[in-house]
Amino acid sequence: MRLATLNHRLWAASALLLFSLTSINVEAAENLECMDVGYSGTELAAMDRFVEKYGLADWQAAKRLPNDIENSIATRLRYCADANAWPQRAIEQAVYYKVSILTAAAIDKNTPLSSQQMAQLRGAYSSTDSKRLMSIMLPALDAIFAVKAVPVPSEDDISYLNEHITRRSGLPINNEVTNYIGAWLLTRGMVEITKRRFSEF
Repeated sequence: MRLATLNHRLWAASALLLFSLTSINVEAAENLECMDVGYSGTELAAMDRFVEKYGLADWQAAKRLPNDIENSIATRLRYCADANAWPQRAIEQAVYYKVSILTAAAIDKNTPLSSQQMAQLRGAYSSTDSKRLMSIMLPALDAIFAVKAVPVPSEDDISYLNEHITRRSGLPINNEVTNYIGAWLLTRGMVEITKRRFSEF
């Protein structure tokens, strides 16, 4: 399996949201859930439209978030950071977390797979060694966050993904399926790693 071409510009644009913050605190970070609430009905509707329309082709084309959603996230980020005294590194992870949530939901929804195949994919993912899976994805995830070229997984890692994710899901190994699964895995991985790293600050 080849991990899909990654949306660097989406992440670079998201990082720009940090520049609007004027004060940084140094206390431990908590309450990441603050980023999931507090949006208006209009803002939530815009996010829903993004999730409805954004798919693998957009991911591969590095299509960024719409400006109105970026602005909504920036406004909420400013409030949450001030209310919870988040340090700068936690603020960065909070941005990545919220963008990851939206992107993962969109890739999950706009799938070329059937509902049964998606259920099989989710089952294979949940039963796979999470530490091994994260060790495969981490170099790619770090490259996304740093807006750098994504390294190609080793042959052993590709074999592991094919055996434990694709074949266990009962899916064929072809370009369409493996590109989709690569994007699906990475967007889920982005959610998990940003949550983990946020809690470390």
